[in-house]
Amino acid sequence: MVFALVAVALVAGTAFAEFKAGFARVDATPPLGIPIVGYFHKRIADGVLDPLYLDCVAVSDGTNNALIYCVSSLGLGKAFMGKAAPALTAATGVPRERIYVHATHTHTGPATWTRSSFTKEENRLVAGYVDTCIAKMSEAGRLALADMAPARIGVAKTVCRNVSFIRRYRMKDGSVRTNPGITNPNVKEPLGTPDETLQLVRFRRTGAPDIAIVNFGTHPDCIGGTKYSADWPGVVRDTFEAAVGDGVKCLFLNAAQGDVNCSQRFPPPGRAALNAERKTRPKAVSLYVGRAVAGAALSVWDVCEEIPSGPVRGIVAKHAMPANKPTADEIKWVELFDAGRKNEIPLGRMEITTLTSPSSRVRKLKADHIQLFVSSLAIGDNLAFAGLPCEPFVDIGRAIKKRSPFRTTIITCLTNDSVGYIASTKAHADGGYEGLSSWLAAPTGDLLVDAQVKQLTALKENSKDETPSKSAAAKP
Repeated sequence: MVFALVAVALVAGTAFAEFKAGFARVDATPPLGIPIVGYFHKRIADGVLDPLYLDCVAVSDGTNNALIYCVSSLGLGKAFMGKAAPALTAATGVPRERIYVHATHTHTGPATWTRSSFTKEENRLVAGYVDTCIAKMSEAGRLALADMAPARIGVAKTVCRNVSFIRRYRMKDGSVRTNPGITNPNVKEPLGTPDETLQLVRFRRTGAPDIAIVNFGTHPDCIGGTKYSADWPGVVRDTFEAAVGDGVKCLFLNAAQGDVNCSQRFPPPGRAALNAERKTRPKAVSLYVGRAVAGAALSVWDVCEEIPSGPVRGIVAKHAMPANKPTADEIKWVELFDAGRKNEIPLGRMEITTLTSPSSRVRKLKADHIQLFVSSLAIGDNLAFAGLPCEPFVDIGRAIKKRSPFRTTIITCLTNDSVGYIASTKAHADGGYEGLSSWLAAPTGDLLVDAQVKQLTALKENSKDETPSKSAAAKP
């Protein structure tokens, strides 16, 4: 249910100026020495494979502006956004409800929060980078607003095949494992099917280069190591821009990706060659994936269907979701681990590590509910962005798109918050690493779909409201 509304701007009217869009890119590559997050062991950045840029698209209906950010980061949680959101509003004048900040989930980006496991110097570097990153975001927002030019909106949809695959499998013994290996003889079947849909938004600008927003979902974890990289989302951006030319700019938004990976789904016989190439070329896999995604987007770039623009409006609301309190068995397993009896725990290695880590929910979770930010942004009656504060399973993204009242609904993970995995109710019941690590209980997947659809419906209904300005507040 909705606990409290951070901000709602349901602003509409019958007379709006010409729709405009702008773009900005700022280099926000961190200094070396910052921990790289994404695994269960510490990695310290000692080099740069490719720059970590901040991309920002600004849109305006002549009355209301909005900012859509893409940040090369594993995730930007409440602490980060608690500082970033007011700073961005102060710098750009855009209110919180129309600031849409997406993290791509690259596993070769810097930490954006301090940790007790970091040294004092590492935490100093992290805190400094957070302030720098927010300042860079403010700069990008101002530049994107200054770059705005009259634009028409086009949309297209296609599929990108043989890149994303379900990474959760039912084993022959009935257990569920994440990433057991595609050649593992004990695998029975994958638990679901990937969403191979790619969506494209094109802003055809007058007197300025066009802007592309590419939307596709799978895990950006192709590189590893200790060097900064945007992983395959950065390759999508660079490949697309180079192929189209004419100064076109591309912003990438990762979709529902909680239960899908890309690094093992290469079509034979090239799989062996590509895996061998990784030993000397760390970006080999990310190049393969990024070029495949960019190629799918390029295939529909010139056939986008134009849709009407309209009022720009947004909702950022806080929702209370049930916490995944530890069970008696889980508490017992942690006690066994602490007693040096790890071999008695009936879980796989990845699951045991998740359950017993110092920051695991079994050791840390005390609350009955956790607050999630759900973000929705709409342009006119046909295009909406559905921002989820987590790593949602693909079925959650599918359900939102199916129930959304908008013709085109762009699903994005890790938007305006970062609370880890959220599985569908069925997937949570099946078990496995994601459910064990999630701080949210099984019903959260369904509740999150309901919350997002409710917000999208409110935006849709308000688009034809004759009132020039309107705001609403949800009740507990």
